[in-house]
Amino acid sequence: MGLLGGSLGMALKQRGLARRVVGVARRPEALERARELGSIDEGGLDATAAVAGADLTFLCVPVLAITRLLPLLAPHVRAGGVVTDVGSTKTAIVDAGESVLPGRFLGGHPMAGSEQAGIEGADPLLFEGATWALTPGEASAPVEPLSELITGLGARPLLLPPEEHDRAVAATSHLPHATAAALARVVADALGEAEAAPRLAAGSYRDTTRVAASSPELWRDVCLTNREPILAALGRMQGYLAELAEALRQDDVVAVERFFRQGREAKARMESARRKG
Repeated sequence: MGLLGGSLGMALKQRGLARRVVGVARRPEALERARELGSIDEGGLDATAAVAGADLTFLCVPVLAITRLLPLLAPHVRAGGVVTDVGSTKTAIVDAGESVLPGRFLGGHPMAGSEQAGIEGADPLLFEGATWALTPGEASAPVEPLSELITGLGARPLLLPPEEHDRAVAATSHLPHATAAALARVVADALGEAEAAPRLAAGSYRDTTRVAASSPELWRDVCLTNREPILAALGRMQGYLAELAEALRQDDVVAVERFFRQGREAKARMESARRKG
């Protein structure tokens, strides 16, 4: 019952999309808070008991926890029940889910969230207008029912293979989180060189380091389960930054300007593609 699970429960209840929402947490007080906030109808500490009575189960835990949970929960999923997830990487999860729940698992990833963690950050409008990737493999559950539910939550379903999803989010999501963490460290290092650094950290700093406040455990799992695409994205980033560094060493005015012009043009192409999509 964290940010995504709490938001999902609120949205399902407020939109009348579920007869009953059951939450699972490690601590009773988390369940009580979820009830107070209107995220669940009831809850418990036993995931297997909750899954046994569910038509649809959302696994809203870190990626490696999802892969560990799936074989433990699979024997308890009722006939006709479907399991999905909200993990940020998909290939490993889809492989694990479809191997233990053939025809009853469908990988998913809502492109929504924030740097906040826990039920206190939950928002029933979190998924409004967001893309929600659905990533069926060769033995997935039917797509249409879950796609309709996602649409009911105000999100936009996007169907694509898990491998394609992972390559794309390595650049659009995972790399930005990694660079935000690195930038936050660079700026913190500047504290030892310039006492004015905190007072001069304005909009650019806030915008580009916002997600550095995210859960380290969550991003540890993301990186470890999407290693190769993230390494490829990091390599491209390092290459572009090396171009700028070399241009500065050579005092190459044209190359420095070209670096920023190409960045602006790339941003414009991406925004145009988003509008068309």
